[in-house]
Amino acid sequence: MAAMKRNERLLWLLLMGIFAFNKVDFLLTLDALEMGFREANPFLVPLVGTPAFPLVKLLVVPLLLLLVWSIRHRVGDRLVRYMAVPFGAYFSLMLYFQRFLPLV
Repeated sequence: MAAMKRNERLLWLLLMGIFAFNKVDFLLTLDALEMGFREANPFLVPLVGTPAFPLVKLLVVPLLLLLVWSIRHRVGDRLVRYMAVPFGAYFSLMLYFQRFLPLV
């Protein structure tokens, strides 16, 4: 029981980290686009410059995170390992942004 609580707390932290990284990614993406960079996600490229772009960037991920949280009991402890992947990807993206985009 204690392990489940610990894993549930870890899952919550991972999901909140992904949520925060997603918001920062959106803002940094806007800055990068203004600097002449292109959107790296091929699924989002057609949406850049449209009202759908912020909706997708700011709405889809939180909705998916809510879905993940709602199925946590059905998937079990392995969900923590699964969610470590997007967390790690977002963390790497933040390092990339920090390295290549000067924050003014």
